[in-house]
Amino acid sequence: MAKTVLIAGKDSPDGKKLADGFAFTGRLVAVTGPEAEIDFKEKKTIAERRAEQASYEEAKSIEAQSGMCVFEWNKSSPISSRSIILQTENVFETLDEAVLYFDEEWFASNSDKLDSEQIARGTDEMILSYEYLTLELLSRFEKKHTSFPGTLVFLLKEGPSASDALKNPLLRNGMSSIASPLVASSASAFATFAENVAALFGDKNYVNIVLVRGDSSMETCSSDEALGKWLGNYLDSVEELKVKIGAKKSVNWVKPGTKNVSQGFSLDTITGIFSRK
Repeated sequence: MAKTVLIAGKDSPDGKKLADGFAFTGRLVAVTGPEAEIDFKEKKTIAERRAEQASYEEAKSIEAQSGMCVFEWNKSSPISSRSIILQTENVFETLDEAVLYFDEEWFASNSDKLDSEQIARGTDEMILSYEYLTLELLSRFEKKHTSFPGTLVFLLKEGPSASDALKNPLLRNGMSSIASPLVASSASAFATFAENVAALFGDKNYVNIVLVRGDSSMETCSSDEALGKWLGNYLDSVEELKVKIGAKKSVNWVKPGTKNVSQGFSLDTITGIFSRK
């Protein structure tokens, strides 16, 4: 049975290339998309709302037949984080892996201002959203993955910041978006959160946590599709080991392009053996 992966953070359509890479490795793919705008002035009856929901679910079932489906995500809502997990399971029957993708250059290209409104929205999109979804995923894996662990990946693709550009003016060549203080600090928060989640939950028997960090200068990170293909194959190597990766292994960042998880693997990183039913 094909595994199902949820890719969150870099919304579709921009996140589709990474999703395409994962699909190439034989996975069913759910990817987050922006929430549709709602006209709050338009009043609808309960029957109308139910009909809309039924129509939405039917459309998603048809869309999923291609092996890929986009689900709306309200990043400021913990309820929405829970909802996209349940929608993924309803459409694809299972959720085996989740990739939380922080693309610093992508956020930089969409966050060029630094004002109160941008800080409020940016905190929701670049910090709180990942934390809400992480908690929901860990809770779901704990309930669902009893015979083998689910996999939670924190994927950080770094880009140049304003301080980097000041130190190296050549970075302002128009080839890369320069991260504002908000985006740069959010990337650091993402990395710190990932490391400490790995430290706290890395030894739990229901989840393998993998941290991946790179930048566009690396060949594997040159395109999201190539990155998705590599990461899908890398996660397959995690399962092939048939061992539970411990916290000591989980807190270390993996460089994109690493062939498999067994490189540098040692006995003190194993906490148990699992089998997929």
